[in-house]
Amino acid sequence: MTVMGNFNGPVIDMTPDGNFVEPPKPTLGTILARIIAFGVLLVVAAVAFWTALFIIPVLIILGVAGYAFARMQVRRY
Repeated sequence: MTVMGNFNGPVIDMTPDGNFVEPPKPTLGTILARIIAFGVLLVVAAVAFWTALFIIPVLIILGVAGYAFARMQVRRY
């Protein structure tokens, strides 16, 4: 027995008089909450991007300095 064997097709939300049921329209508060949430997420993404952009050169410089220090220690002994 498969799951697809019980599938009867799509469900059509229709009233008895033949009109389609429309989903409720979002309220102004819902729209504003979505816009604010999108703005906050955009700011967080921008801060993360700029932080990464400034940290990557520092990490590269530290890596080169660490490599040079390790090579210097190997030559010493």
